[in-house]
Amino acid sequence: MDGTSPLTVPHVTSHLSASVRREDIVRAVTPAVVTIETSAGTGTGFFVAAGLVLTNKHVIAGSSSMRVKFANGSTSPAYVSTAADDADLAVLRIERSLPSQPALSLGSAHSVQVGEEVLAVGSALGLLQSTVTRGIVSAVRTIGGLTFVQTDAAINPGNSGGPLVDAAGRVIGITTAKMASAESLGFAIAIDHATALLRGQTVVALRESGRSQGLDSRLDAAFNAPTKSESEVLRGHGVEQFEKVVQALARQADSIDVEWRRYRTACAGNTALGAVMNGRDWFGIWEADGTAKNSESTSQCFVLRSDIVTRAVSIDVGMQQAEENARRAGVYPGVARDIRRKYTMDWTGWDR
Repeated sequence: MDGTSPLTVPHVTSHLSASVRREDIVRAVTPAVVTIETSAGTGTGFFVAAGLVLTNKHVIAGSSSMRVKFANGSTSPAYVSTAADDADLAVLRIERSLPSQPALSLGSAHSVQVGEEVLAVGSALGLLQSTVTRGIVSAVRTIGGLTFVQTDAAINPGNSGGPLVDAAGRVIGITTAKMASAESLGFAIAIDHATALLRGQTVVALRESGRSQGLDSRLDAAFNAPTKSESEVLRGHGVEQFEKVVQALARQADSIDVEWRRYRTACAGNTALGAVMNGRDWFGIWEADGTAKNSESTSQCFVLRSDIVTRAVSIDVGMQQAEENARRAGVYPGVARDIRRKYTMDWTGWDR
């Protein structure tokens, strides 16, 4: 487990009665559910206390930066506060939490009855925020020393890290996986493990807390070798390729930066020649061609500007092609934008 001190555990009670209508549960739960966006993809999380979001570790694995998108559409940067790799759990600290941000009540998977109704809430496909699906508890199983709630509620890519709630609106599990080779076989890690993590327990304790339920060894191997869907594999490859191309084009842009400074000093003075938008000073130089020509005093300036324009157009074409390839691979627009900004290549011209 990462982190050095225990976190404050939210008060484990429900403000909803067992007889509450399903519509009321959804209305109460969805404002506390967020979309988590990283350079690798998109997942789901939910508030468990002021400024604290619970999710799956695999949702944010390998990402140096991330942000959360609230139910009202606003966003905030976030960072990992603590995590348990073996239990696939992570707690994020939100930099700018909304005033009076609602948090969900935590129940227990040990009180779950097979056959009872549950709701799964998440950002299906990374695009459909606050998607709600309904099902029942199919079983409560121990797999690899951890307790999981099995459900037939529809689980889609992007749902990982979202809450599985009972008929009283309490979280009983964190949606973790779906068996790709079968229908209606979804799993949520028991919320009890997350409660233990919030209290500062170690990974060993998290796993041992599930062993009393009896290890189902036949499921262990299958569950711990999850298969990604074809679209997820394509998207992941698309993200990797897009970043490689943007990184290479950014190196070319670095050399233009040097020439641009020479040109501005020797030829253009303080004349505004570029359309700067979250990027470099020379972005858009070819759109101000007439202004540039009028400010030039020597043929050397003309040659220097022409070279910059030629190289800039080449980068523009490369970026547009990279964007199109990323779009075809299903790379989320927010992920592509974050990669562009990472390399100071975020200019609206690349999207035209």
